[in-house]
Amino acid sequence: MKKTMIALSLFAVSSAASAGMMNDDVSMRVVAAGQGAWVKVLQNGEPVEGATVTLKGALGEYVTPENGLVFVISDEPYSRSVVFTAKLSNGEEVQKRVLLPRDHD
Repeated sequence: MKKTMIALSLFAVSSAASAGMMNDDVSMRVVAAGQGAWVKVLQNGEPVEGATVTLKGALGEYVTPENGLVFVISDEPYSRSVVFTAKLSNGEEVQKRVLLPRDHD
C-alpha cells in the first residue's frame, strides 16, 4: 500500500510540473474533488472566460465563466488517470493528465 501511495504521489508531482508545458502562456490547474474535478484555465496568469473544457472519454463540454473555474463531472466509480483538455476561443489548447481517485462514500 505504501508503494502505491508513493507512486501516486510521484505521479501527482510530475503532472503538476508538466502542466502548461504545451503552451507557455496558457495553463490549467486541476483539483480532484468528489465525483469530478475543479479545473481552472489561466492565460498569462489571468483567468480565461469562455474556454471549453473536456474530459477525454466522457461526454459533455464545460465552458469557463469569468473566473476561469469550472467543475467537470466524472461518472467513473473507480480511480483512473484522465486527460483534461481546455481549448480557448483563439484555438490555443492545453492538456493535463491527472489521477482522479475513487469516491469512498
